[in-house]
Amino acid sequence: MRDGDMARADNVTSEEAAQITAHLERIETMVRETNGRVREIELWRARLQGVAATSRIIWMVAGGTITAVIIAIATRGQA
Repeated sequence: MRDGDMARADNVTSEEAAQITAHLERIETMVRETNGRVREIELWRARLQGVAATSRIIWMVAGGTITAVIIAIATRGQA
């Protein structure tokens, strides 16, 4: 703190101190709520990434299966 800030801090009334304390409590509450929301969003993002990875694997397997079926049909037609 600078000297002027210290002088100002010494002259804070009890009403101002109570008001500052109330504001700080509200800020702390807002920070906790925000952190909770961020954590929830991160969990959803992780779930969606897991679903996307699973979906890609399923599409790869399905693509391989479809390719195998097409090859089997094509080779039976030639035999």
